[in-house]
Amino acid sequence: MRRAVRAVGASWFSVDKPLGGVPKAAGAIVQECGIGLVEVRREEGMLAFRAPELARSGPLDAADLAETIRLCGVRPEDVIAGIHAANGPGWKVLHMTSSEAVLAAEPAARAPLHTDVALLGRRAEGDGAAWELRGFFADAGGRLCEDPVTGSLNAAVAQYLFASGQAETAYIAAQGRKVGADGLVHCRREADRSVWVAGKVATVSAGGTVPGPF
Repeated sequence: MRRAVRAVGASWFSVDKPLGGVPKAAGAIVQECGIGLVEVRREEGMLAFRAPELARSGPLDAADLAETIRLCGVRPEDVIAGIHAANGPGWKVLHMTSSEAVLAAEPAARAPLHTDVALLGRRAEGDGAAWELRGFFADAGGRLCEDPVTGSLNAAVAQYLFASGQAETAYIAAQGRKVGADGLVHCRREADRSVWVAGKVATVSAGGTVPGPF
């Protein structure tokens, strides 16, 4: 989980490799992130965090839409909508016509610092996950990198989908297939209208590095 909402990944480290603290409430952790304090809890073999409120939402203007299309490397005719979904990172999200259009994107090699752009598309019925996501960010050297699984992006997209009526109470999103990952993110809205984002986390390397395209 990158930057502002690293709650699940960082909290897994504190659960898997305890640093001496004990939660005030059993199974609950409060993670300090760039957006503020984020509630994290264990549930059904996963860790889940409560999505923070969006700092900015609404449609992209014409200039932002054109630049996001360019950076993501997609065809304008495949874009249903372009939206702001900022919750720490200033996500600019393109809602695409399909998951195939999401996976076909060829993003630019470089981007301005602080770029956070993403793609969202519905997957076919019976395909396991309901939505396909890809998220891109500019690193310190200006390279546009693809993130395998992004907590802040899934939280922001979930709020958009629930608010617009395109998702009801729960769905699963897939992310990372273009970079060798197979991330499945569980998103749901509870009775109090809070949005929770959950996933399974595992320690695959301790005290070393993990090779890969990430």
